[in-house]
Amino acid sequence: MQDLVQLLVNGVALGSVYALAALGFVLVYSSTGIVNFAAGQFVMLGALLGVTTILQLGLPMPLALLLAVAMMGVFGFLFYFGVHLPLRSQPAVTVVIATVMIGLSMQNGANLIWGSLPFRLPSPFGDGTLNLEGSAITIHAVASIGITALLIVALHLLMHFSSIGRVMRAVAQDLPTARLMGLPVGLLLACSWAIAAVLAGFAGLLIGPMWFADAHMGDAIALKAFAATIIGGFGSVPGAIAGGLFVGLAEILGASYISSAYKDLLCFGAMVMFLVARPQGIFGEPVSERG
Repeated sequence: MQDLVQLLVNGVALGSVYALAALGFVLVYSSTGIVNFAAGQFVMLGALLGVTTILQLGLPMPLALLLAVAMMGVFGFLFYFGVHLPLRSQPAVTVVIATVMIGLSMQNGANLIWGSLPFRLPSPFGDGTLNLEGSAITIHAVASIGITALLIVALHLLMHFSSIGRVMRAVAQDLPTARLMGLPVGLLLACSWAIAAVLAGFAGLLIGPMWFADAHMGDAIALKAFAATIIGGFGSVPGAIAGGLFVGLAEILGASYISSAYKDLLCFGAMVMFLVARPQGIFGEPVSERG
């Protein structure tokens, strides 16, 4: 029972990171109709920017984290204006391929800048543990769950109770009409990319102390986040959260009770089952209802 409690907390903490990356998928897809296959590299960049601000520059932890997240927001804006905007008149598949190519370029660029050796990010919450039902739970795991919950609440409040959130949802629902109504469509789409990049930055900073941060960490995270999005339902924020938690728990529990060699098989096997039996995912709408 003690081991199960520890595994559940660790699974939810890892799933929280996947949920943040999956939310980036959902935000970009909902607003632009594009699947950003560089999402894993966004998470990688967030972690490596933390390496720069925390380990290499030696800034105080709060300032280092704030600077890393701010740089991710700026990167999201630059990604929209440098990649998506020039290709917006092209077929969607062209933009998707562009995100794949940019992701590979980001990976190789990170390898040149930060090197191939992995880094271990220190946790801003220290290395302490909590005793829960006789299980030793790291403070970082609990804090990761709490921070993810706060970010989800903040995102919900932004999208549903602020003027910018309302117009962003209007653009996502009907872009041509929003443009005809005089809304600054380009700026609002750039905000969607920036928010997705910020969420990915938080994911990278949270997973850095759990994993080793390196230029190749984004591939595994992108695949798990994509699986979470499929399971939860593309275009669904609750689906991204549920899918991320499902994948994180399946990975941790599968590695512990079955075999670490098959933990990925459980995640992607579940994704295939959903694609066959319920392609819209847990919270996604039926395909016939898409406008």
